Amino acid sequence: MFLDSLLYDAVSSNTKSLNALSINAKGKYNIKITKQGIDQRYTPEGVKYVQTLCSALLSAQLNRSVDAGWFSKFERVLIKDSTKFEVSGNLAKQLPGTGGSASKAGVCIQYEFDIKSGEVNDLSIGPATSHDKSDAKNTLGKIRKGDLILRDLGYSVIPCFKTINENGAYFISRLAANILVFERINNELIEIDFPKLYKEMTVSNIKRLSKNVIIGDKAQMPVRLIIDLMPEQEINKRKRQTKENNKERGHKANSKFMNRVYFNLFITNIDETIMEPKIITRIYKLRWQVEIIFKTWKSIFGIDCISPMKYERLMCLLNVRLLLILINWELFMHKRCQVFEATQKLLSIMKCFKTLHEHNNELRHILTDNCKKLSSWSQRISKLLESNHWLEKKNKKIGFMEIMMLNVL
Repeated sequence: MFLDSLLYDAVSSNTKSLNALSINAKGKYNIKITKQGIDQRYTPEGVKYVQTLCSALLSAQLNRSVDAGWFSKFERVLIKDSTKFEVSGNLAKQLPGTGGSASKAGVCIQYEFDIKSGEVNDLSIGPATSHDKSDAKNTLGKIRKGDLILRDLGYSVIPCFKTINENGAYFISRLAANILVFERINNELIEIDFPKLYKEMTVSNIKRLSKNVIIGDKAQMPVRLIIDLMPEQEINKRKRQTKENNKERGHKANSKFMNRVYFNLFITNIDETIMEPKIITRIYKLRWQVEIIFKTWKSIFGIDCISPMKYERLMCLLNVRLLLILINWELFMHKRCQVFEATQKLLSIMKCFKTLHEHNNELRHILTDNCKKLSSWSQRISKLLESNHWLEKKNKKIGFMEIMMLNVL
């Protein structure tokens, strides 16, 4: 009944009132309980109970992968990122916010998953003050030989790249502006002069370069650096936005960032004999899949639509919403792999999650009734996803399918 009460709240995009939960308990179970009585059920033990359910689901994930194109060259393709949102200021002690014009309290959810199979490698809730760089090392122990890790600037930490490399895995990452880059010339390390490089590439009409370099001043590491020259219009836009942001925050322009504003810079330990530069930059675009996932969490599941409440209730509700998301994600990924094997077509995350969410209230009743009708429900949903849920290609943009099917050496 406690789980059902949480699911009743979680399947709604908006938070239910304690009074509504009390009425639901009376209507479904004929149990008379006040809203104060409901509130008293949200305890540290209740939080631990829901977290245990999430852990059990994570440890029992199905392993069915899409192995088309270059995907087959890697065991897993892991993407990690975080999403943040504000919560009521009364939770500032347990979940401190970032300050400034933002709320005094906020939540950060760290998420890492395999884009081939959907296997979730990390799903953790913390305060908004959590830093990606600090979290970058938390899942390194789960890396397997042959994995490919795609990381954003926030996770750009040289010791982590070294650990990935030592484990026989691969990475593609944006290069952080604070990381020094050197070339070995006549057995001497010379720091790359990016403004000079910009002039040389512009004069010679070179759009892309690949160099073997050393990154880091102290924790030095050899990597491939992919240098993509940005169009003049984009360079001016970056400079303008940087000046506006610095003026708004009262900061001075970062000289290292401004020296590199001309380029998109990527680093990798994948040898050029395995994957050429233009493939590296296109593969990195897959990292934006996690942004689509976060969008479904917020726009469809309402993960960030939280009314003011006490900490224990918030953690119960967030974990149950994530539990529902995980169940829907597992259903979606299993069906995506199955359909792709049969048709060579991909299902859309957004379209499928909208349909799944519309049927989550049915799922709630099944889960709290010993899963008696789960098989028939899942078969019906599976059939539903086979029509009108296809991933569509946007005009003039390279899509998921095109990236996945890129030819490699």
